[in-house]
Amino acid sequence: MKKILIPSCMVLIAYFGSCKPDEPAERELLIAKYRVTFNFKWNAQDFPTDYPSNAHFSKLIGWSHKPSSEFFKVGSIASEGIKNMAEVGSTEKLTDEFTTKIEANEGLKNIIGNGLGSGVGELSVTLDVNEKFSSITLATMLAPSPDWYVGIINQNLLENGEFIDEKTVDALTYDAGTDSGENFTSSNAPTVPKVPISVINTPPIGNGKTIATVKFEKL
Repeated sequence: MKKILIPSCMVLIAYFGSCKPDEPAERELLIAKYRVTFNFKWNAQDFPTDYPSNAHFSKLIGWSHKPSSEFFKVGSIASEGIKNMAEVGSTEKLTDEFTTKIEANEGLKNIIGNGLGSGVGELSVTLDVNEKFSSITLATMLAPSPDWYVGIINQNLLENGEFIDEKTVDALTYDAGTDSGENFTSSNAPTVPKVPISVINTPPIGNGKTIATVKFEKL
């Protein structure tokens, strides 16, 4: 009986559905871990207007996410989680929102850190990023206040195809647009409907001084 020789390429097609033995495997994503340190400088000398006796910051909370994310974006409407964080320092609802977004492939990891019992001092967290989710957003309630918070929003750590080793930026102070109070101890005055998130550039907190610097260190 005459043997029938089957070309090896046909065997590969039958087994793998392809005949490209030299085709490279999909490249693994670059990953990195960062220590993010907030150095708060909210003091009576630099911010003298109505400086409160009980200045403090809530637990630092945030996530790593796609650079295209518009969550927390200036001009957007605050979610209930952002509202709760900005008004009372609550992290539960915001954590749930991060989890939902991560499950929808919009983010990688979320984190909750410590709070700070004064206006001056440091808070640090560590957070993972990768090429797809290369941006970090972190925020903390400035307290007491109506709905103000300090944060870094959508800080992309991937530059020219590589993760930066170290970087320091200024944090900004934001108004969540959910309470109409005008000073640190204003009575609760819900803004209905909510107005867009904005950067605060007027007293008592927005006076041109830097309220915090934020250092990113690749570990």
